[in-house]
Amino acid sequence: MTVELRGVAGAAGADDQVLVLYTGGTIAMAARADGALVPQDVRHLADNLRPLDDLSFGITLAAFTPAVDSSAIRPSQWIDIADAIVDLSADHCGIVVLHGTDTMAYTASALSFLLEDVDRPIIVTGSQRPLGERRTDAERNLSTAGAFAVLRTATGAAAVPEVTIAFDDLLLRGNRSRKVHASSFAGFASPNLAPIGRAGVALSVDTSVVRPAAVGPLRRGGGLCTDVAALKLHPALDQATFEAVITRPGLRGLVVEAYGAGNGPTEDWFLGGLRRASDAGVVVLVTTQCDAGAVHVGQYATGAALFDTGAVPGGDMTFEAALTKLMVLLDRYSPEESATLLQQDLAGELTV
Repeated sequence: MTVELRGVAGAAGADDQVLVLYTGGTIAMAARADGALVPQDVRHLADNLRPLDDLSFGITLAAFTPAVDSSAIRPSQWIDIADAIVDLSADHCGIVVLHGTDTMAYTASALSFLLEDVDRPIIVTGSQRPLGERRTDAERNLSTAGAFAVLRTATGAAAVPEVTIAFDDLLLRGNRSRKVHASSFAGFASPNLAPIGRAGVALSVDTSVVRPAAVGPLRRGGGLCTDVAALKLHPALDQATFEAVITRPGLRGLVVEAYGAGNGPTEDWFLGGLRRASDAGVVVLVTTQCDAGAVHVGQYATGAALFDTGAVPGGDMTFEAALTKLMVLLDRYSPEESATLLQQDLAGELTV
């Protein structure tokens, strides 16, 4: 992926300048003859930004070429996005990342752990219908993201200096968010944390949950370990499938989506396999399949047996946050250090 700068749009001479970084997604797609949506050249996006000329802030448009459908995004592209944000953020009071909705919560979570000393808003948004179509949500989401990107407190500081998702008039913490609907404009929710902000006639921010701004400079502190796997528990899970996952060559981390508050099977092949993996240095992190709530060690006997294997509880982290946090930590720390840090709140992802 390479970044192409497309100049400035929006309000001429505006004091506030927002970097809009287009990575791909529905927001800049168009329908072909059979009705299927396909990516367009960045010029299509630039042309359709013209209706936003009345915004009170200026826009610097940068785009990855080629654009990436979010269902095809890979961890290496999270690094590319983080680096582009760092490299291009100078002279911009906020950054808006345009992204497809399918993996938006993964990217927002990854950015929240990859980027350090976040001193300005980094807002990820997109749309369920393309910019320029009738009944699109693209213009509203983009203008809302931009408005939060330039929003200041009474002292002139950035109102929301963290990685967030703006969608359907809500501003959600990025690493608390999940895509919850495939076709509704209300496509995202934050099950275990109330929205940070809301856009109505005016913008409102819940200052009690906003993370304090860092001093800067904004930077990427490390990379990502991709030697990880995920396993969703279900009643038909058998030993052959389980062992195929935990014996993956080079495996260093495993996220187990358990039942309820952290429960799972009690067969010897399951518990023994997890114990062997933990003893071999694989960090096993347990999250819940439930949309809301948290993993609690020992609430049930089946859960207690699971954690007796050496697995680590994921609290109320989303699966997206758990996976990306594990990848970032394993790139920087030993298994023991990673297991400890997984249980600590690093970027607002976890209720302690």
